[in-house]
Amino acid sequence: MSKMRGYIFEIHLLRAIACLLVLLVHVSGAHYYEHGEQYNELTQFINQFSRFGTPVFALISGFLLCYQTRFKGFNLNRFITSRFTKIGLPFLFWSIFYLLFMFFVQGTNPFDSGLKEFLMNFSFGNSFYHLYFMSIVFQFYLLFPVLQLFHSKKSWTTLLVLAVFVNIYSLTLFTPGQFEGTLGQILSQRAYLPSWIFFFIFGGFLAYFWETLLAFSKKHKNILGVAVLFITVAAVWEYKTLGSVPSNRVTNMINIPIITLFIMGVGETVTKVKWLYRPLTKIGTLSMAIYLIHPFILFCFQAVAPKVFWKTSMFPITFTIILLGTILTVKLIQLIPFNHYILTVPKIKKANDSKEIQSYKDMSPYQGKRKEIIYQK
Repeated sequence: MSKMRGYIFEIHLLRAIACLLVLLVHVSGAHYYEHGEQYNELTQFINQFSRFGTPVFALISGFLLCYQTRFKGFNLNRFITSRFTKIGLPFLFWSIFYLLFMFFVQGTNPFDSGLKEFLMNFSFGNSFYHLYFMSIVFQFYLLFPVLQLFHSKKSWTTLLVLAVFVNIYSLTLFTPGQFEGTLGQILSQRAYLPSWIFFFIFGGFLAYFWETLLAFSKKHKNILGVAVLFITVAAVWEYKTLGSVPSNRVTNMINIPIITLFIMGVGETVTKVKWLYRPLTKIGTLSMAIYLIHPFILFCFQAVAPKVFWKTSMFPITFTIILLGTILTVKLIQLIPFNHYILTVPKIKKANDSKEIQSYKDMSPYQGKRKEIIYQK
């Protein structure tokens, strides 16, 4: 078995791209509301194409868990403690933060619908429009200990096939409206795991076939690039024909693996372009923190920004302001003691030990672009 790499830039690159795509969805959505709930050709394209971001985040969640347990094994107590600290506490904090923020700013009382409805909405990430993804991740965590029964490439191939059928059934054939009461509410949630399960399982599949698929993607990156262009054209046809399409649509079970492999294939090239490599590394490191905070920054910006910022020609500037404003806010929060309980930011340090440095160099596929950094576990 090959060594576990402590720092996988291809996954870091995926993180950064997924983060930027999610921001593009929400900033273009703000343009939609600022223009009387209408898109133009550009903002609609940005909004719809960028919906690849959320399923990429899902596959990264599956990959990181499975890649680590593939090499280090699984310890239930450590898993529970780690997930609660890195995901659970930030989810609780930011759910409460956004509920309080909306209460004081807009007078929205989350208890108006009753305690039962409040608990349902809170659990499924409905405290604010982006937190549903955190709820989906939690549901996958509940499933993850069961997945420890599967350790071989063959079993993960079988799981991937099963996930395809479950996801398709959940999106196209399953009708939650036939169920009443609490069960019906649960099954109709946007954060219903079976409607997203393929992307998590694909992440696990990727972890078990990492070396093979990385070599494949690097060898065939040009063909994969053409495939991504085809996906882009197909996505335009899809939303123009069907209207607005969700992030977990059936076609993304084809689109996301191809896009993922392409990004893996060009990872080595990106490391050679400093003006791309450095900012993407920073964004990848802060991606989950950016995900949690950016709606607050966007909301505040919408409240105070002059109308000129909502012209289509100003979109790149508006997007950059939201991104930089979010990063600045993250940096300020990181100055607060115990900030790691409210923000998920993987720590990266310089390797002081010569053995660690050499170990990383041995693991890195980029012989001409070695970085003496490792993840601090």
